[in-house]
Amino acid sequence: MSQRGFSEEPAKFEAEPAGLASVDHARLKIDSAGRIVIPAEMRAAMMVKPGETVVAHVVDGEFRIVSPAVALKRVQAFARKWKAEHPGESVVDELIAERREEARREDERYERLAREGRALGTTGNDE
Repeated sequence: MSQRGFSEEPAKFEAEPAGLASVDHARLKIDSAGRIVIPAEMRAAMMVKPGETVVAHVVDGEFRIVSPAVALKRVQAFARKWKAEHPGESVVDELIAERREEARREDERYERLAREGRALGTTGNDE
């Protein structure tokens, strides 16, 4: 049975990220300052270079490090899969429609507040 990375179960967000590499387990030491040296083969699979910033978190006691390049590839793969499963749907059009509706409601609110202000005899200009 082959194992994948440090976890036997894939992350829930994985959507068949194309072009991502895996590396077998490696025993790494933590020095007295809490540092871990990531072997070159693992850094290459993570698509990270010295000096770059990565994101780290602990899930169920497991320390996970993700580079921005890998995170982007996962998001792109997820978007490709979603688009293939929802042909003809446009999240952009949906977002634009939501924003337009939100703007319309804001306009209505401001118009109502202006009417109420005029009815109370205030103009909003304190001169």
